[in-house]
Amino acid sequence: MARISFRKISYAGIFILWVAATALLLFRHYGLNQNIEHAAYKGVLPKELYEEQWMGVYYKGEKIGYSIRKVDKWDRGYKISEFLTMSLNVMNSQREIETVTCAYLDSDFGLNSFELALKSDISMNIKGKIEGKNLKISIEAPGTKSERTISLKDKPSLNLSIIPNVLKEGIKPGKKFSMVIIDPSTLSQDNMLIEIKGEEQIMAMGTKRNVFKLKGTFKGSEFYVWLTEKGEVLREETLLGFMLVKEAKETAMQIGKPSLDLIAQIAVPFNLRLPSDTKYLRIRLSGVDFKGLELDGGRQKFKGDLLEIRKEDLRSQVSGTPSIPPFLKGGEGGLLDEYLKDTMFVQSKDPQIVALSREIVRNENDAVKAARLIYEWVYKNIEKVPTITIPMATEVLKTKRGDCNEHTTLFTALARAAGIPARIAIGLTYKEGYFFYHAWPEIFIGQWVAIDPTLGQFPADAAHIRLITGDIDKQVQILPVIGKIKIEGLEYR
Repeated sequence: MARISFRKISYAGIFILWVAATALLLFRHYGLNQNIEHAAYKGVLPKELYEEQWMGVYYKGEKIGYSIRKVDKWDRGYKISEFLTMSLNVMNSQREIETVTCAYLDSDFGLNSFELALKSDISMNIKGKIEGKNLKISIEAPGTKSERTISLKDKPSLNLSIIPNVLKEGIKPGKKFSMVIIDPSTLSQDNMLIEIKGEEQIMAMGTKRNVFKLKGTFKGSEFYVWLTEKGEVLREETLLGFMLVKEAKETAMQIGKPSLDLIAQIAVPFNLRLPSDTKYLRIRLSGVDFKGLELDGGRQKFKGDLLEIRKEDLRSQVSGTPSIPPFLKGGEGGLLDEYLKDTMFVQSKDPQIVALSREIVRNENDAVKAARLIYEWVYKNIEKVPTITIPMATEVLKTKRGDCNEHTTLFTALARAAGIPARIAIGLTYKEGYFFYHAWPEIFIGQWVAIDPTLGQFPADAAHIRLITGDIDKQVQILPVIGKIKIEGLEYR
């Protein structure tokens, strides 16, 4: 791929990359499993898990970090821990990331609590505690705290690198099974499918070893694990070219300076040169399964593999545009209450968010004019810098900096606080011959209208391809698209 200049390019989808780079590396090993018979685990943990397991982390062949995993005895059972550090090249700048994950289990491997500490552009701690059939979650950043409760079908267990499940049944090629996973970084739940593909020989630490190859599928993304019959993990591969390899401590800790830029590597080349304010775009999409994507609706018309996008013309809005709050009980797509909710990350009822929203909107009752006031405030007051973190509206308000995720999350919270239904759209936007992963908000004013407070577009131009909508827990759904989607331009104006 040709070198991409990121000057003036939107700071696109950094958090999406964070999920891609770390969630599958961490939580397929330490996912919360709700389908385990606890007693079946007794006696099946290999002794290797009680020793430090050092893994080198690679991105498309370049060494970018390492991880350490270990099981320890704990007061009432076990403590599972993992340390992960990575050095990433993001928009031609080096970014350091560290995560520390700890989980505390009882003697039957039932989960009691967990902690996830993230240190990158912003330090953040996610804590979870089981209380009956509820998982209570708190997220803390400097000066910010958000809490929520997730209902569980049963008290969850912790899945240890899928090894106990595999070993208790015997490693048999062709065997398939599934488990329910909760990802603490996104607070989402989904099924993970595991299949034992067969036996192979691979080199590990200079020695040829006999291993079993396992294939996993999580949220449509595939990963592979190579492990011995005793449960020793020797290699892992996940999407976007990330790989973990078992190494000696001294080797694992040797990290070079990555040269491959993550954003450039997943940018989608485009065959047309689009103007800065594209009003209509017709394209052909290929390379991915369209099921589950929100390609059709509102400004987008999708049929077969053809997608048409038309920029909304707000000049057609008559003077009687919807007042605040508009259409609380109905509208396109059903009830709109969901798009006024206070959530873990879009904290629309936080006193600071509510106060700022009122200050910005003042006495303006026209929904379009009020949304424009909020858009202008976010565009002018939030510094546009690439950020690798989990965006929270209150944290963005405090730091006043971030990429498209931070701009979008804060705008959405402020709009909801003003009574304007708003949602987060995730997709791709065009710049200088490429489509980049990006996030932007949409507001409902009788129809959904896309705007972009990161790039300064109200409404957003037609070179915004919406893939899905939703809070952070929905963003991981586009992982199967990254690196696979192809976009062919057919017409624009």
